[in-house]
Amino acid sequence: MAIRVFLGSVLAIGFLNALLTLQNVWPTPWVHATTEMSIEIAVIVLAGALFAEFRGIPGKAWRRTAITILFLLVIGRYADITAPALFGRRIDLYWDAQHLPAVAAMIAKSAPAWQTAALVAGLVTGTAVLLLAIRFSVTALLGAYRLPGLRRGIAAVAGLAVVIYAANMAGMPTGTKYWFALPVTPVYANQANFLLRAGQANAGPVTALPESDLARAGNGDVYALFIESYGAVTRDRPEIRAALQEDYDRLNTTLSATGWQAVSAFVDSPTFGGASWLAHATLLSGNWIAEQSDYRLFLTAPPESLVDRFRTAGYRTVALFPGIKLEWPEGAAMGFDTVMTAKDMAYDGPAFGWWTIPDQASLETFHRNEVAGGARKPLFLTFASIMSHMPFGPTPPYQPDWSRIGGKVPFDTTESAAALALEPDWNNLAPAYLRAIRYSLRTLGGFLENRAPDDALIIVLGDHQPPAAVSGKDASRAVPVHVFSKNAAILDAFATAGFEPGLQPAPPALMRMDALNHLLLRSLDSGPQLAGAPRR
Repeated sequence: MAIRVFLGSVLAIGFLNALLTLQNVWPTPWVHATTEMSIEIAVIVLAGALFAEFRGIPGKAWRRTAITILFLLVIGRYADITAPALFGRRIDLYWDAQHLPAVAAMIAKSAPAWQTAALVAGLVTGTAVLLLAIRFSVTALLGAYRLPGLRRGIAAVAGLAVVIYAANMAGMPTGTKYWFALPVTPVYANQANFLLRAGQANAGPVTALPESDLARAGNGDVYALFIESYGAVTRDRPEIRAALQEDYDRLNTTLSATGWQAVSAFVDSPTFGGASWLAHATLLSGNWIAEQSDYRLFLTAPPESLVDRFRTAGYRTVALFPGIKLEWPEGAAMGFDTVMTAKDMAYDGPAFGWWTIPDQASLETFHRNEVAGGARKPLFLTFASIMSHMPFGPTPPYQPDWSRIGGKVPFDTTESAAALALEPDWNNLAPAYLRAIRYSLRTLGGFLENRAPDDALIIVLGDHQPPAAVSGKDASRAVPVHVFSKNAAILDAFATAGFEPGLQPAPPALMRMDALNHLLLRSLDSGPQLAGAPRR
């Protein structure tokens, strides 16, 4: 009997310790066990043994509390090691939880029904199995606490682990620093701290935009086109760079044939793997907006932005955001003259994933509504593409006949069926990412060739890197920026600031995205141009 209780307690402690020392198998949601120790398990085991020694065997209330704490610690550990591996950043429950319904809807729409059902069933079953396993482990520990000798042995081993950990924390040279996994409780402490400061802004003082009469734009349109998830990974990872080379070559051929010229650089985005709106607000405002609380403050008291500057200069300001499916009061707060969302898109073709509308169709709708049709004001456009949004598919085919993309049958049946059949593989998103970026580059080339006015200035940039499952561990926040124009004088101003001719910038990032706003205004001013790169 005693041997069985002893073995049960050893297995229980080992199992619980394994749950709190798991490591991620990058770039998947899977995990593997390690040989590290968990300080939380040592503390819980020691606390239970001391309670049993001096107050008697813990009862049901203690067991329920222990099970709850252990379950929360396991969930915290899994989230803490998996979110950075998949998304490149840690989770902030206060803000991220608000987007869970939309994420769930996206997964349900993007994945086959059987996969969604299997995922839900797996989550429910996995949670139930985890709770039962923790319950059995706690019950086994309580059984060990009933044997005085075993209880005191457990307390001695757990106490020694706590002492060694405390010595490490105090900086004593014990040589055991790497015996322990990082504790999980700070994860929850950090979340609590984030909740306490969620209503406070983290940004520094608002930076006023530089003076600019925008004269160098010559009353031509100015477009800021964000390509979703277009990051420096397209250059940093050799296999992705090689796979996209043909697409860049095709785009270069288009530039040569149409008279467009380009300069390029990398800039640092305020966000990584998601939260595109932070990048949009940063570029428009010229202020570094890297936290959701700063974004809310930006909407509450919007500083002067590019939208204001161009509207004051006589431009009609347009926001083209086909990914917005509900009411979007942010558009009015940003001061756009008109906001075009999903409901405004003239697209009758097949739905491509959760986001439905091909970027080419969105640009064609903008062209028909705002560009074509005779005399008009110059336009300042902010466009946020959606087809390269995670999970990066299914990706629509490119339609060479732009007039057809807004019609009743935008694609041939066979080509749309083939495109819809290429569902993203959630365990390996890189191939789907490549297809999405190829589509974005092809659409960009077609837009320059078929729809962009000759006197336009077009800034194309990524909003952020793709999630870490694609961009890799410890990837930078850099994103490419390409500036297209047929006016060499405008491009010279960007080149003077450090942009390189062509479509292939070299790392590192030249500046932050907020500084790109200031560079744009200075480059369009009729006054003397400043040499050198602007502030980072």
